[in-house]
Amino acid sequence: MNPVILWITAAAVTVFHFWASRRKPKYWYLGGIVPALWVGTLMLLFVNDMIHIGEDWRILLFPTLLLILIWISGHESAKKKEMDRMKAQDM
Repeated sequence: MNPVILWITAAAVTVFHFWASRRKPKYWYLGGIVPALWVGTLMLLFVNDMIHIGEDWRILLFPTLLLILIWISGHESAKKKEMDRMKAQDM
């Protein structure tokens, strides 16, 4: 695969993940699309014996935690923004 296309795809997925993670709290599940796809990809690679948990755990753990932390951070940010909006309407 062309490295330029790979970088463009990675950037697009990252931008989508940040965007989806910061949607209204009502749509909290949107931020989970990218982490779910990542975990599904890891499971597929594990089943096909392309990765080994014992050897590759550091490489697998870092991106997984990073994606989940971005999701949690975005959700908390969206909740705070929603609460601020509700407080502004009450005043």
